[in-house]
Amino acid sequence: RGMGAHRFDHCLLYGDDIDNTMKLFIDILGFTLTEQVLAGPEKLVISAFMTCSNKPHDVAFIRQPCKGKFHHASFLLDNWGEVLKAADIISRNRVSLDIGPTRHGITRGETIYFFDPSGNRNEVFAG
Repeated sequence: RGMGAHRFDHCLLYGDDIDNTMKLFIDILGFTLTEQVLAGPEKLVISAFMTCSNKPHDVAFIRQPCKGKFHHASFLLDNWGEVLKAADIISRNRVSLDIGPTRHGITRGETIYFFDPSGNRNEVFAG
C-alpha cells in the first residue's frame, strides 16, 4: 500500500550552533559522530551526521544562520525501483515534489523529496 516505507530513518535539522549541538548529542545523549564536513582553514563544522544505532546517521545538522529549523524527515524504501514507484505515486496524487528522483552526492543513495500538506519536507530513499 502506498510507497511502502519500512521505517523512519533519519531527520536533518538546521542550526547556528552546530558545535554545542554536537556536544549535547554526543556527551549527553550518547550519539556517535559518523561524518562531518569542515570548511576553511579554521575547519568550521558546517554539517554533522550522528547515530545512536547501526545506521549511518539518525540525525544530521547543517549550519545555517537560524535556530530550530526542520529540513526533512526520511523514510526507508527497499531499492531504486521503490523510489521510482514513490515518484509515480507522488505524481498521480499531485503531491508537491521538491527534488528527484535522484542520487545523493555523498552516499549515492537513491532518493526523492516531497512536501506534505503542512509544508514539511519529507524524503523516501534506498541504499
